[in-house]
Amino acid sequence: MKTTTITTSQFIQGNYMNSGTSSTELNDSLTDFVKYVDSFYGVNDPLYPMMSKETGQPLNTVDIYCATENYLHKCSDKNEELCTWGDGDSLDRERVRDILLDEYNYKFVGE
Repeated sequence: MKTTTITTSQFIQGNYMNSGTSSTELNDSLTDFVKYVDSFYGVNDPLYPMMSKETGQPLNTVDIYCATENYLHKCSDKNEELCTWGDGDSLDRERVRDILLDEYNYKFVGE
C-alpha cells in the first residue's frame, strides 16, 4: 500500500483553489473533502464501505489523503485532458474512489 503525505503547499502549488485563499482555508477544504470521501467509503457509517484486498481493513483517511494527492497531481498535468478539480464535488470524490480501487488495492465490502 502506498503511503505519502500531502501538504498544504502541495495543494496550493497545484492551483486547485482560487487565488487569495488562505492556507487555513485550503487545509479546511482538503480536510472537508477527505471527510466527504470517508462518509461514502470509509469507517463512519459509509454508504459504500471499502476495505483493503490485502488486509481486510476498512478504508482509512491516510489513504484517502494520498489518493487525493495523486488525483490533484493528475489535475495539474496538462496532458490529463479529462481531469479537473471541481472544488471537491461528487466527480472529484468518484475519481479519488477509482484511484483507491485501482492503485491502492481496495474493494467494496461484499465483493
